[in-house]
Amino acid sequence: MGHVVISSPDPLAAANDLQETVGLRITEQDGEAVYLSSNDRHHEVTYVPGSGKAVVLGLEAVSAEAVDDVYHRAKSDGLEILSDKPFGKHYARAVTIVAPGGAVFEIHTPIARSQAARYNGVGVRPRRIEHINAFSPDTGAFGAFCENTLGMKLSDRTADDGFRWYRAADGYHHTIAMGPGPSALHHYAFDHHCLEDLSRIADNLSLRDRALVWGPGRHGAGSNIFTYYADPHGCLVENSIELARIDCDATYEPRSWDITEGLNGRWINLWGTPPTQGFLVPGIQFGR
Repeated sequence: MGHVVISSPDPLAAANDLQETVGLRITEQDGEAVYLSSNDRHHEVTYVPGSGKAVVLGLEAVSAEAVDDVYHRAKSDGLEILSDKPFGKHYARAVTIVAPGGAVFEIHTPIARSQAARYNGVGVRPRRIEHINAFSPDTGAFGAFCENTLGMKLSDRTADDGFRWYRAADGYHHTIAMGPGPSALHHYAFDHHCLEDLSRIADNLSLRDRALVWGPGRHGAGSNIFTYYADPHGCLVENSIELARIDCDATYEPRSWDITEGLNGRWINLWGTPPTQGFLVPGIQFGR
């Protein structure tokens, strides 16, 4: 996972909310754009002026040649290419593509590792931005995009193929998760150190008269312990620990999860508590 860009009526207030709740820190303000990071990268989240929509979902490629490869595959596949220039700062090459269903992805060269890995601040300071979950009216076509255009690998799926989880070259169980529905960014996620981090985030929310939307629980696909809350724009933020890592592609077989019990089934939460109505909201649309 590279970075996420979200538009906001008040980018600085949104950035402060993420700082105070999760513990990222602001690394730069450029006009009204605000950049945040949780590690030595210059940024992992950017807020820009706008109406509260998902602008770009960034995926970090290993090289400029890898970015070019994605560009050529996207062009060959007839996908809409919005730009061949970086959307933001501190990375050299990028291509921005509209995936089937409407999600907007920027495949880019590595973001500059220009920040101190350790820093003072409020919140719990996660390890990294971990993954995104986007809805699509056609998860089959969206999945084919992940595999064929992006070169990712399927980790898990539900038996009806409606929900899918795709991993990148770093081996973490998923960088892109998807579900069926109108095009939207449902949530973006951060990887944390321990269960106490998740409890501190819940306390941070409580002290400001807010609450978790769902959790804690443990997902079936990915095996991670999770909590979710809503950011100021209505997009969910997942905070989790223990996401599975797949060490050997040659021996791993994607699992198929039985969803005959629907959202009451253990496939979505091995601990048994079904998602709340707040979790089932569609998220935020793509655009500015």
